[in-house]
This record gives sequence, C-alpha cells and structure tokens, in this order.
Amino acid sequence: MLCQDNPMRAQSLAPLLLWLFLAGGAAAFLELAEDVYRHEGFFFDAPLLAWLYAHRTPALDRAMRLLSFSASVQVLAPLSLVLAFWLWRRKGRWAFFLLGVGGAALLNLLLKEFFARGRPHLFPPLAVEKDYSFPSGHAMGSLAFALALGLALKDLHPRLGRAVLVLGVLWSLAVGLSRLYLQVHYPSDVLAGFLAAALWVGGVYLGTRR
Repeated sequence: MLCQDNPMRAQSLAPLLLWLFLAGGAAAFLELAEDVYRHEGFFFDAPLLAWLYAHRTPALDRAMRLLSFSASVQVLAPLSLVLAFWLWRRKGRWAFFLLGVGGAALLNLLLKEFFARGRPHLFPPLAVEKDYSFPSGHAMGSLAFALALGLALKDLHPRLGRAVLVLGVLWSLAVGLSRLYLQVHYPSDVLAGFLAAALWVGGVYLGTRR
C-alpha cells in the first residue's frame, strides 16, 4: 500500500511545488524589473561582461554566433510550427506548446517596450541589435521552447519528454551565455529572460492541465 501511495502522493504534490517555484521566480523577476525600471545597475553585470570580453577567441566567436542563431526567430518560428503539427497529428498538447512558445514571444516584445532598456555599450559587440535589451528575447524564447516542448512530449513519451527538458535547458543556458559573450545583453537581461520564460510556460502548464 505504501508503494502505491508514494507515486500518488508525489503526483499530488507536483502542482504545489510548481506553484511555489513560480512564486519564487515571480519575486526574483519583480526584483530585477523594479531595479531596471528605476535605472539602477546590478553589481554583477559589468564584471561578467568584462571577463567574457577578456576571453574572446576566434573559435569562440564562431561558436557563440552559431549558438545565438539557433535560438533566433528565423529558426524557432518555423520549427515550432512543424512540431505543433507533429503534436497535433499524434493528439498531443499542440495548443499548449504553441501558447507556451508564441505567448512567450509576444510577452517578451511587450516587456521590452515597457522597460525600454538600452543595449550594453561597455565593450565592442559581435552582433548588431536594434531593439531593447530587457529581458533577453533569445534567453526567454529558447527556454520557453525547451520547457513547452518537453512538457508537451511528457504526456506522449515520458522518457523522451524528460530528456528534451534536460537537454533543452542546457541548450538554453548555452544560448544565454552566447548573448553575453556577444556583448548584446547584460547578465540581468538574460536572467530575467529565463525567469519570465519559466513563469509563463509554468503558468500556462498549470492553467491547461487536464
């Protein structure tokens, strides 16, 4: 009986733990957002960008550009449509996946316009970006894509879904690092992008659970 109860108990606790995680993430995001809104700096932004600038190499330049491109709209938009169609054909959670990815993209645009934070100009950038900086669209988009896809797959293929979640989060972290290496975002931009993505996808997941 205890063996049977444990999985059920863990399953019943999962939503509560997710709500607690989202509450903590929301508090962290609001703390960052308040400081950006007040035009206050973060002690970790400049030192991290300086360290990355000091460790540039031609090989890393190419690798970081490629990582950054892998999370661009040109890649994620068509890929998301193809995957949504695949999920639909298999009666998976295609609507949740599209809402998780597309909603995160729209939310990012709204947040950028609201905070209107300029790009960093501490060191020469390796890419040209003309829109605002906070929160990072690449960080937010890549993590939203990874989380939404992993959670959507979890219902169809639990093991595959877990693998996609782990590998996707690692890829998203690498994308965030690439944006810092290219000197087109502050670390606080990337952190806020990750938090916003987790909050959005987590909220959509809880709101659409069967």
